[in-house]
Amino acid sequence: MSHGQVLSGAEMISRSLKDVSREMRRPVPVWAGNLGQKAERLKASFGAWVAVAFIAVVLLPVLAASLYLAIFAADQYASEARFAVRGGERGPLDPLSMISGSSGHTQDSLIIADYIRGQGMVTELEKTLNLREMFSTSKADWLFSFNPEKPIEKLTRYWRWQVDVNVESMSGIITVVVRAFTPEDALAISKAVIAASEKLVNDLSERARRDALKQAQSELTLAENTLQDRIKSMRELRNREGLLDASKTSEVMMKLVGDLRLELAKMESEYASSRRSMSETSPPMRVLEARIRSARDQLRLIESRMTQTSRAGGMAAGTAASDPALAESMGRFDRLNLEQGFAQKQYVDAAAAFERARIELDTQHVYLATFLQPVLAQDALYPKKGWILAALAAISLILWGAGTGIAVLVRNYAV
Repeated sequence: MSHGQVLSGAEMISRSLKDVSREMRRPVPVWAGNLGQKAERLKASFGAWVAVAFIAVVLLPVLAASLYLAIFAADQYASEARFAVRGGERGPLDPLSMISGSSGHTQDSLIIADYIRGQGMVTELEKTLNLREMFSTSKADWLFSFNPEKPIEKLTRYWRWQVDVNVESMSGIITVVVRAFTPEDALAISKAVIAASEKLVNDLSERARRDALKQAQSELTLAENTLQDRIKSMRELRNREGLLDASKTSEVMMKLVGDLRLELAKMESEYASSRRSMSETSPPMRVLEARIRSARDQLRLIESRMTQTSRAGGMAAGTAASDPALAESMGRFDRLNLEQGFAQKQYVDAAAAFERARIELDTQHVYLATFLQPVLAQDALYPKKGWILAALAAISLILWGAGTGIAVLVRNYAV
């Protein structure tokens, strides 16, 4: 190592020592010294603060709740009922119902369950029972009772706390558990819930049957008007064509054509055989020839009436200026006959549907089947004191643990 490098290193060390000396001689602010002292005191008392927080957040609430539940909390009695919607015809399940495993009866049960939880049930119960008085009786405690001065919305919210409704997805059976402060009130409310649910089922079923009858009546009226229109069209066609039944007229005319042809053949045969013995100018031959011409004219007239429109001038006297051909008339009659037959079938079906709807209106197809009738409770099952204390302790511990964790982080950051 050279002499210059040694001097350079010594100068660097000397400069560093001077810097450290100046930092140590610099006066320390008062607030920094106080903060350090506070941090030290905070570190020393952190354990005590944690213990105090545990007592305030966990022990005291749990102890207060235990004392309240043991001394002041009133007993609540439960009344259970089980029922289901039964009866009525059900169609095939749709894909969504097949996937979810539900059926039409399950859907009805869900409707009933929602109704029991809703304000409609509370309003219906208020008509027959005094729920406000039952839930604010003198036997109730301050925490779990209801203030009767509150509006119906608050009563509905309180009602949802006092009733448990469950629906089995496969069978559609509804389980209702009602709680009250006396066994008699719980039983009365349960029976009223069943009665109101049955009334709702009956109303829904009757409304559906009335809607079906109204729809059937509408279809019957429409079918009747259509049939009357077809009958009127047929009457007008008969008057216009001058025919009662085109098919019968056609049969008669076909028979007449056959008879005329047979008669014409006989007369022509007779005329041919008579020419051998008589002159064509003789009176009998002239009469026979006139009869043959008349028969031919009549045959042509009938055939023209059957196949095409006849015109005045080349036909027999007495025909109209333009008579409709029988073939055209038969086409119009056939079309109207088809329409009238279809209208008659629609009318018959609509009348049968209306009659079925009228009969079903007086028949109850959907009803509420109660499998478990509510009974008078013998023992108070509520409030669930153990569950309440366990839940309160768990929540308090979570809050205390979260607060302690945050305090530890703050302390470590400050230090």
